[in-house]
Amino acid sequence: MKARWVDPAYRERARGFHRDERTYRWQHVASGRIVSRTELEMREEYGLRPASLDGLVAGRIQTSRGWRFAPHSLLGESPRWIFP
Repeated sequence: MKARWVDPAYRERARGFHRDERTYRWQHVASGRIVSRTELEMREEYGLRPASLDGLVAGRIQTSRGWRFAPHSLLGESPRWIFP
């Protein structure tokens, strides 16, 4: 295994292992501000802990340092009326 890490091509490829690249919508509870960021970006930009972010994504906790998942409407971004 140590020999693999010496190879620069393997190191570059291995950086992406086990990394969640999905973008989530986050809402700041106090201000109502909504942002779209990955977990890594939230950690770097707002100082959230990795364990807290994992708990938010898994649904074990509701908020972390004032941030939560942004609520989604059941009908999408804006309601679409069927009848005029």
